[in-house]
Amino acid sequence: MPTPRWMDQATSEEFSWSQALGGTRGVIEATAPGLLFVIVFVATRALVPTLIAASAVAVIACVIRLVQRQGMQQALSGLFGVAIGVIFAAATGRGENYFVWGIVTNVAMALAFALSVSFGRSLVAQFYGPLTGLAKGWQSNPAYASLRRSCAAITWMWAGIFALRVAVQAPLWIAGQVAALGVAKLALGLPLFALGAWATWWKLKDYSS
Repeated sequence: MPTPRWMDQATSEEFSWSQALGGTRGVIEATAPGLLFVIVFVATRALVPTLIAASAVAVIACVIRLVQRQGMQQALSGLFGVAIGVIFAAATGRGENYFVWGIVTNVAMALAFALSVSFGRSLVAQFYGPLTGLAKGWQSNPAYASLRRSCAAITWMWAGIFALRVAVQAPLWIAGQVAALGVAKLALGLPLFALGAWATWWKLKDYSS
């Protein structure tokens, strides 16, 4: 099971904001489609050019990586999310439905993280064990009780991050506030993700030292 990007610095001595954000290119690829969506929609109030603009920048990001023979995972992930949003919005003729996939995804993630703790197998612990080479079944070992609690706390934090996004964006979606949805998605997207990655590192760094 691959280590998610928010977890990959958990064993590092120092935290890199650049790595958490995916570098300059990662920031551009993550924010450009949403930012362009908001700008074009506010300027034109027309759905078709807005969707074309958001799609084009996501496709361009993938093409550039393909030409330069660089890793495609982040760009393809962004393109997939944009494509789903474009399909939903175009099919319904409602700009706010561009953001439905993101809201649904955050609901699913919030539930997955919360339920994992409730069942005593926090997702953070599931990633941290293999990452640090802990023996299978370490979560049942009393010697690791403190680490287990820390992993549970971080898992609840991530559940809260995803839930916060839903709590802010869902009412805006219901109200059809397209521009406000775009701004909220940007504000609660990469910056909040990077902060969560830092908090994950800060909470776990002493255990791996």
